[in-house]
Amino acid sequence: MEARKGLLANWTQRLNKPLRGLVRGTSVARPIRRVFAMRFTALVCTLSVLVGCGPKGAATPDEAHARLAAAVAAHDSVRLWNALDQDTHWSWMTILRAWREAYDITQSVVPEGAERARLIARFEPGATSEDAEALFIRMLEPDDWRQAASLLAAAGTQRPELAPSGETSEIATSAGPLVYRKPRNRFWGWGYAGLDAKAEQIKRTASADLERMRSDAADYERAATRGAR
Repeated sequence: MEARKGLLANWTQRLNKPLRGLVRGTSVARPIRRVFAMRFTALVCTLSVLVGCGPKGAATPDEAHARLAAAVAAHDSVRLWNALDQDTHWSWMTILRAWREAYDITQSVVPEGAERARLIARFEPGATSEDAEALFIRMLEPDDWRQAASLLAAAGTQRPELAPSGETSEIATSAGPLVYRKPRNRFWGWGYAGLDAKAEQIKRTASADLERMRSDAADYERAATRGAR
C-alpha cells in the first residue's frame, strides 16, 4: 500500500508541473485556470482509484458473510468498508469525486454569503475526506449498523445460497434478504450489498449537485464581472 501511495505521489508531481508552467506567468483567464485545476483534481482522484485497485472482496459468499459478521460484532467501520461489495465502493468513490469538484467550484465562484456557506457545508465531507473509505466512515449512521445486525441475527446459522446468475448470494430472513454480490466480469470478490441502495441514492444526488454547480459557475462568473464594472 505504501508503494502504491508513493507511485500516486510521483504521478501527481509529474502531472502538476506542466499545469503550473501553463498557468504561471501567462494571461490565462481565471475560468480557464479553474477548469484546468478541476480536471486535474478529477484525474488525480481517478488515479487514486486505479492505484488502490487490486484483488479485493471475499473469495466466497461464506467468507463475505463471515467478514460482515466480524465487522458488525466489533463495530469496526474499516472492516465494514472492506466487507462491502464493489458497486458500493464505486458509488462512494463517485460521491467523493463529485463533492470535491463541487466544493472547488463553490470556493472559486460563489460569493460570500448564506448560499456559499450552505454549499460549503454540503460538499465539505467529500472535500475534506482523505479517500472514499474515510468518507464512507464519516457518513455511517446508526441505522446502517442496526440494519446489518438485524439481518445477521435473523440469519442465524444459515449460509448464503448462490443465485442462478452466479452474481448474487443471499440468505432469506424474517428481517429481509441478506445479500452478497460479486460482479461477474470484474476483478473483485464477494461483498455485502445491503448498503448499496443508500450509496446509490447519495451518488445520484451528488452527481446532480455537481452538474448544477458546473452550470451555475458561468452565471456566477458573469455576475461577478458585471459587479466589477
